[in-house]
Amino acid sequence: MAGGYPPEVDLLRHLGFFRAVADVRHFGDAAADLGMTQPPLSQGIRRLERHLGVRLFDRDARGVRITAAGQQLLPAARDLLDAADDLVSAARDLALPEQVRLGIAADLEDAVPGLLRDLAAGGTAVAPTVAGSVELVDLLRDGLLDVGVVRHPGVHDGLTAGEVLVVPTRLVGADSTSLGHITLPVAVPPRHHQPPAHDQLVDALRRAGHSGAVVEARDAAQRRALVAAGTAVGLVPVVDGAAEPGCPPLRLRVVLPHVTRRRPEVDHDAVAAAIAAGLG
Repeated sequence: MAGGYPPEVDLLRHLGFFRAVADVRHFGDAAADLGMTQPPLSQGIRRLERHLGVRLFDRDARGVRITAAGQQLLPAARDLLDAADDLVSAARDLALPEQVRLGIAADLEDAVPGLLRDLAAGGTAVAPTVAGSVELVDLLRDGLLDVGVVRHPGVHDGLTAGEVLVVPTRLVGADSTSLGHITLPVAVPPRHHQPPAHDQLVDALRRAGHSGAVVEARDAAQRRALVAAGTAVGLVPVVDGAAEPGCPPLRLRVVLPHVTRRRPEVDHDAVAAAIAAGLG
């Protein structure tokens, strides 16, 4: 059967057997890793060897050794199995075309769950990615996100940006509501997440009477830890509730791919409007 394989050989399944035995060099251990018994694993390896016309393993009292032919075929087998996994993953993504791939700036902190709940309540299914704004812009340009909520100001050439959204903030972990009376640094996301917005925030802190000292923390959990330890104060967005006067607001923009690069199954403008409403 040129270019094919007989029906009794499930090629991908048996290549998986080949990879498992090659990894541990033991039929019993490979069978346990695969969640099966040893006899069908051994039968599958023999069927694969007959189909390929080469012996893949030598079996003797000393154990299992991969043959020279097996060593040469193993990289191609791994590549084929990896490609099959990639194909299945891609198909699963395509099976949910209505799911909006949404990027959210990590600066939104605890406001992220509320925003996602509002979108879900409005009937928008979302696959969220929380990251720095620079990374989100790159993902939008690469076609890996449908919509992004990023810090302003920032660079987003080649993309379509909406109006600036202003979200008030409040202090956490502080013994005063006035930045001018606080001596601790402010815990903020890393500057590389969005350098222009970071620098603007530092300037705003100084204008409010603070020293402008900040401590960069890699994620919201680390920022909360610094606040809890009493080594920094936090500045968090307030979507629902009372903001504190004098705290620099969080400025955001909803950014979309260029119209020629948008997925037709996603109503980008409607999603952007829903996000703006949720943050307004």
